[in-house]
Amino acid sequence: MIEILASPPNVAAYRFTDELTGADYDACIADLESRLARFERIAVVSDISDLHGLALDVIGKDLRYALSRRGEYDRFARAAVVTDKRWLVTVTGLADRVMPRTEMRTFAPEERTVALAWAADLAPAPPMS
Repeated sequence: MIEILASPPNVAAYRFTDELTGADYDACIADLESRLARFERIAVVSDISDLHGLALDVIGKDLRYALSRRGEYDRFARAAVVTDKRWLVTVTGLADRVMPRTEMRTFAPEERTVALAWAADLAPAPPMS
């Protein structure tokens, strides 16, 4: 399940719980794309501390989306991952190397508001013309 969190317009903030379905993933991408259409660079906050699984189609959709954005990863200025799972902290560290122009940090579940504030602390992003 996905919940789109209140955030500044250039920050895409989500809370994922239970199992992420293909429909949830589509809603997330639609919101993300609407922000990318308005801003040159955005930040993303993903609270996955209560995520317990992914539907099989999500993996394929995510791979296709990542490949469709190849060459544009620098449009993601910051990525905050909220989790208490140690392996996801490690994965985030590896992703930080793959996307060197995106600042990435992990936060503990009790730091959700800190994660959102960190992600929102970007230089004001002018809307795209």
